[in-house]
Amino acid sequence: MKSDDYVQRWRRLSRRERGLILLLMAGLLGGAVFTWIWQPSVQRLEALERQYRQQQAFAIQLDRAQPPSSSAFDATQPLSLRISESLNSTGLEVQQMDSDNEQIRLTLSGPPEPLLLWLDRLERDGVVLQSLSLEPRDNLLEARLQLR
Repeated sequence: MKSDDYVQRWRRLSRRERGLILLLMAGLLGGAVFTWIWQPSVQRLEALERQYRQQQAFAIQLDRAQPPSSSAFDATQPLSLRISESLNSTGLEVQQMDSDNEQIRLTLSGPPEPLLLWLDRLERDGVVLQSLSLEPRDNLLEARLQLR
């Protein structure tokens, strides 16, 4: 069929039939736009919002896990005094502390998390950890260490 035939068939339709066909075509076009353009865009937006919220929660967790940035030790003080002062704020129990020259032998116990955070802070503040042994005791850790 030629395009002229289609035009003539269109003109032969009643006004009501033409309106219904145009309405059907508009509905099909709207459905296609929704299915192929709008809905995928909304789904991508929702996925990006979920990803943003996850990254935001991760950033908050990361900020909480960061150790304090300021140094807890005064480098001008003797090592034994710096160690004693830092232990006062941790809640760790000192069982033995021996000092000779610039070396300190220390035995202490406490909950694992504060103990490990304290050891990390020591190293970050420039204290040299020469030896370390950790032993679990019930819910606590016992640490024997030699510092310089």
